[in-house]
Amino acid sequence: MKAVIMAGGQGTRLRPLTSDQPKPMIPIANVPCMEHIVNLLKSHGINDVIVTLQFMPEEIRDYFGNGSDRGMNISYSVEDVPAGTAGSVKLAEEHLAGERALVISGDALTDCDLTRVLDFHGQKKAEATMVLKSVENPLDFGIVITEEDGRISRFLEKPAWGQVFSDTVNTGIYVLEPSVLGEIPAEGEYDFSKELFPKLLEAGRPLYGFVTEDYWEDIGTLEQYMSAQRDVLDGKMSTARPPGTRLRENVYVGRRAQVDDEELEGPVVIGENVRVDEGASISPYCVIADNVVVGAGASVERSVIAEGTYVGEGAELIDTLVGRHSYIQERARILERSALGDDVIIGEGATIAPDVKIFPHKTVESGANVTQSLIYETMGLRTVFKGGVVSGKFNVDLTPEFTIRLASSFGTELDPGSIVTLGRDSSRSAQVAKRAMTSALLGTGVNVRDLRAAHAGVVRHDVLAGKSVAGAHIRAGEDPDDLEVLFFSSGATPMSEAGQRAIEKVFVREEYRRAHGADIGDLIYPGRAVEQYVERLERATDREKTSGATLVVDFSGGVAGLVASGVFSRLGVNAVVMEGFTNANVAGGGRLSDPGQHFTQALDRVGRIVPTVGASFGAVVGPTGEDVQFVDDEGEFVPPDLMLACFLSRMRPRKAVLPINLSHRYGQLVEDAGGTLEGSRTGLNNVAIKAAEMRADIAGLADGRYVFPSFLPAPDCFMTLAIALELFREEPLSRVRDRLGEDFGNVRRRQLDCPWAAKGRVMRGLAEKFGGDPDAILTDGVKLNVDNGWVLMLPDPDNPLFYVYAEQESDNPAENGSTSSEDLVSEYARVVENLINGE
Repeated sequence: MKAVIMAGGQGTRLRPLTSDQPKPMIPIANVPCMEHIVNLLKSHGINDVIVTLQFMPEEIRDYFGNGSDRGMNISYSVEDVPAGTAGSVKLAEEHLAGERALVISGDALTDCDLTRVLDFHGQKKAEATMVLKSVENPLDFGIVITEEDGRISRFLEKPAWGQVFSDTVNTGIYVLEPSVLGEIPAEGEYDFSKELFPKLLEAGRPLYGFVTEDYWEDIGTLEQYMSAQRDVLDGKMSTARPPGTRLRENVYVGRRAQVDDEELEGPVVIGENVRVDEGASISPYCVIADNVVVGAGASVERSVIAEGTYVGEGAELIDTLVGRHSYIQERARILERSALGDDVIIGEGATIAPDVKIFPHKTVESGANVTQSLIYETMGLRTVFKGGVVSGKFNVDLTPEFTIRLASSFGTELDPGSIVTLGRDSSRSAQVAKRAMTSALLGTGVNVRDLRAAHAGVVRHDVLAGKSVAGAHIRAGEDPDDLEVLFFSSGATPMSEAGQRAIEKVFVREEYRRAHGADIGDLIYPGRAVEQYVERLERATDREKTSGATLVVDFSGGVAGLVASGVFSRLGVNAVVMEGFTNANVAGGGRLSDPGQHFTQALDRVGRIVPTVGASFGAVVGPTGEDVQFVDDEGEFVPPDLMLACFLSRMRPRKAVLPINLSHRYGQLVEDAGGTLEGSRTGLNNVAIKAAEMRADIAGLADGRYVFPSFLPAPDCFMTLAIALELFREEPLSRVRDRLGEDFGNVRRRQLDCPWAAKGRVMRGLAEKFGGDPDAILTDGVKLNVDNGWVLMLPDPDNPLFYVYAEQESDNPAENGSTSSEDLVSEYARVVENLINGE
């Protein structure tokens, strides 16, 4: 006795789930549909199986193999051209060797008692037996009517309601004698229901129907697919047990799953390596496949999520299907009966309306409201770089494969034999990504100086010292699941936009340079990179002013803390270094449920200790080793915008560079001290590059990141701390801040949603409206000087957003004719909103 599993169907009505996989491989309760059928055959002692294939045959062949690991013998018959249901079995006839055959679909779900069917077939001495099932809606099936002894007297394929004379339908399960296969022509399409069985019936051959009471569900539509999932969870199919440990009735959890199982209410299936963060909700009738992450605050109701998908914080999924390796970003909403294919990205805050289908490899922009299915269209193209940095979720956006492509593109843009410096923080994700980058760069013929675990400043210094022509630093983001890759040019400045576009061009075209033999790059492990960084830092600072000073600092568990003792020792600083909070930058560190809360606690701890030890000030350094937040000598937190003013006031720079969206009061500070202020495009990379070009004394963004180009053309915590010690030992920081006041500037900001398609129209409209103003600045958005103030209208380069900044010199109505900064930003926000709306 042998079985033939028909597994050649494409499942067009199940798209987008079947766009990139054959229908028999779609999972039911985390098990491929066909695997349920294979298990059913084995349970009835049928171990010799022939599988007929057509669409994506390797997917099935690779999964099941020859069946030896299951104690079965599985062979395959592949249709080169469509042969029909009966024709496909005819092609497999050579494997049957003249034996009776049980034919069953690989894309329907059943626990039919096959032993009883075979006994019935033998008792009736039938040539062909069809397994029948009573269904509520028979319109999509072949209807069959039988006599009292089970002999088939009539059937009709997919009738109209007026032709429905029975509710028993053809399940596609047949028992066939070898003589029946002889009636099927060897070539051309030939179907069981349309051609073979009518021929047998007309000839009076013994054709019987066996009516089963067991479970059977044809998975032909997305609705039937979801129904089958629920049926398995409810235990209606006796032979289907979801994988994983059964914790209690209808609650199954896979190995290494990170989930509060006490909060799970069945029926529910959680796959292996799933992570459900605190505050996320998984409702009954959910099936979560392996390697899925559900972020904090996300809600998943009655939904099926396929392998490798990432659901962002606060996202909402209701009665929906999500394909493999998709990325549902923060606060996105996917509503009832929607279906996403594989590798779909749903942007932050986007909404997918009910009954919408998103086909594979599509990107839905942030904030979009999708009300129609996306089949051929792509909502938006993502660039590789955002804000000059390549960032995303590790193993979701930044997979090892992606990182290899990125590094191959980077290496291709460099001359063969060039040297690149690589460094990373202590997170495991960065370690994986750097190894991938290293191998890819070597493969393009580029040599790599591997600094291993080192903060970004050490990598930048290695490039600036002429050890390499470029560099990259890989680190975890603010969210431990995030990963960032920073690229540095030959001067250790952030990579220019032209350089970024060049890498993206190679990335998209996949036109990588390949090195062979002796041209493959060398891997170098330099011995004194950190020491050389510290030596340069010592030369760039005034040791007489820092020696003997005391400060309190918390490095937030970041990798910069690894070199802190060496730095402070060389500068003669008495540093009280506190143990930072556990962060992804610490090897083996845990997740932070609320990084902001930990940061506030660190500031409080530092602030309490500063007056006790008589420190000049205290600081909390961010995990990246770039941003520094200060508390003064009295232990009070100094907001970063005010701290920038304190630096400018005490430093009295000859030349400073600040982005054009900051308060005009910074310029007054610089000019009152006899210096000049250069305005820069917004964004850290733009500020740092211009500061290096202008040889500025200081640059910053009023967010805790300060650039001192005389040392490095980028923020570095140790240089920031050293300069602060030089400035605030003579005049305490508390006194400087008191002189400047608690609030610095009156800048107000308004954020507006702006679809990608509207951005060009808005910018054109602003240029037409204000371009004639001789004082208008059009280098980054549109900046206008108005009475006693200014306005900046600026598109976000990486998101479908538009910003409006405005500031009056004073918010005193008596001085501004009753116009405040808030009034000003509201006035021009309406201008931008009208352009967004096409008015």
